[in-house]
Amino acid sequence: MFQKIVLPELLSERGYQLTVYRGDLEHQGAPGNKWHKLKYNLAEAKAKGAKAIASFGGPFSNHVHALGNICAAKKMQAVAVIRGELQPNLTPTLVDFVNQGGMLWPSSRYDYRQGMASSVKAEIDHYIEGCYWIPEGGANALGAQGCFDWSCTIYNAGGAEFSHWVMSAGTGTTCAGFLANDLIEKLTVIPAIKGGKGLREDILFHAHNVNADLSIDKNDSRLLIDDRYHFGGYARMTVELKDFLTVFSILNPDVEFDPVYTAKVLFGVINEMTLGRWPLEKTLLIHTGGLQGRRGYPFLN
Repeated sequence: MFQKIVLPELLSERGYQLTVYRGDLEHQGAPGNKWHKLKYNLAEAKAKGAKAIASFGGPFSNHVHALGNICAAKKMQAVAVIRGELQPNLTPTLVDFVNQGGMLWPSSRYDYRQGMASSVKAEIDHYIEGCYWIPEGGANALGAQGCFDWSCTIYNAGGAEFSHWVMSAGTGTTCAGFLANDLIEKLTVIPAIKGGKGLREDILFHAHNVNADLSIDKNDSRLLIDDRYHFGGYARMTVELKDFLTVFSILNPDVEFDPVYTAKVLFGVINEMTLGRWPLEKTLLIHTGGLQGRRGYPFLN
């Protein structure tokens, strides 16, 4: 599951090393962090006797895709509130979701932003009794707990040799779980969204909830957020990032990165190395999956 990345010769000569943990190879139906954010939520849904699990996501959402797969395997009804009105031609992600028996509910962007307080949630609760709800992206305490477990598994499998871990962030839930693991000496987070530094408070809050033995101050000192590599915002792709992925695939043809999350982390790390700003530490990049989302970028495939 650990794969050493072939870096440009100039960086290797400087002594840089980069290894990726291949979370994308875990759990066929919910690769990367997706299963880990779902597992405790599914257990809670079963404990409450829920027959349906609902959540929120966009037309190419990895979270929605994983939810559909997992619910089908568990013989539970998956329900997805999709951001924006549904179009006659569904995205490949939503086609997969429907083919797994999932139920789609469109939502206006305004109502979608209300999340658990949205009118569409109230409408679904009216029609589906005892529906268990998971916030967008699996962003709740149970999701963070699952990611804490995942970080421990990675650490014990070989991650202990890396003093510096780096990963992407959308909601920050996965990062919170990893930060709660005090065996990780340093965690750099490269958000996929604009305003990513605003995630710090949520990450620290959820990390402390997972591991209350660690003070928020101690967690704060181990966490670095670099918000310079969002490329214009969530799911935005630039020519620079596209060209970077093309060159990277020549050096590393047996590993792919999704353009929404992990590609931005990879670009950020290698750019910081090129500028001489990345420390000469053994670095582990966490691949959080999401490769099904590449279908939204046909020129990458």
